[in-house]
Amino acid sequence: MASEVPSKPEGIQRALLIGVEKVAGFPNLPQAHKDVEKMKDFLVKYRGYLPENIVTMMHHNSVLPKLYPSRKNIIRQIDLLVESTSQHDRIFFYYAGHGDQVTCNHNTEIDNKDEAILTYTGKRIIDNILKEHLVDPLPHGAKLFALWDCCHSHTVLDLEHFNCNGLWRTPLKVLSGLARKTRSLGKRLSSNILKDGFEGRFSSKDDSQSKDAFFETNNLDLCKVSSPDTYLPRCSFNCPMTLPENQNKAYVVSLSACKDNELAYDDNVTGETVTKFFIECLGERYI
Repeated sequence: MASEVPSKPEGIQRALLIGVEKVAGFPNLPQAHKDVEKMKDFLVKYRGYLPENIVTMMHHNSVLPKLYPSRKNIIRQIDLLVESTSQHDRIFFYYAGHGDQVTCNHNTEIDNKDEAILTYTGKRIIDNILKEHLVDPLPHGAKLFALWDCCHSHTVLDLEHFNCNGLWRTPLKVLSGLARKTRSLGKRLSSNILKDGFEGRFSSKDDSQSKDAFFETNNLDLCKVSSPDTYLPRCSFNCPMTLPENQNKAYVVSLSACKDNELAYDDNVTGETVTKFFIECLGERYI
């Protein structure tokens, strides 16, 4: 009698979705809250997430004040999410809002700048803090996928292997199509600038500065960063993959709308955002 193959342990899927539509001194992002709702629907409909395992954070009367995306509330919700995560669980983390760069005072950044996300009160959460709370405490065997629809977001989780596991080095069929669409969005946006039909997810308060930056980064990149290798020293741009049985930490993938020195944009005429393309590309696989 043949022995039965043991079934693979089933973990729990949880998600934390954050949308920051308005920050004082920055352009409003009318798609941010809409994108959070779209992402929640996508996770439930196509990815099997239970609604009770999805937390949404927005500054909106439809959510409790404790879920307004302030710095304190975001960090608390991240901590609660990670604390409830066990070995075989999967986490989806999503942020739609403004990204920024600030001076690095601890000598850990090559460009001397920390990447950060903005809260609705205007405070920042820098990459070191995000990694400390969202990545480092995860148990071995857990999986985290993070999607950042904001500016300056390539290394916002400070993953060690952000170079050797880049999207363009190892193309993925679905994500490559998504990146092509993102570039297409950039071309359409360049014509919409003349029509004043867009608002960007950019950090600058100076319109002329932000428009100049856009033309310099006309071909927007969608950047995939993964960090499955935990025993290796500093990334060498060509690091070997670690076999699953040799991994001793969680498996983390970070997908960003642009590189650290770039700006991400929404087209508010058509409602096109990186989030929309992400949902369209992956949703098609389940229709």
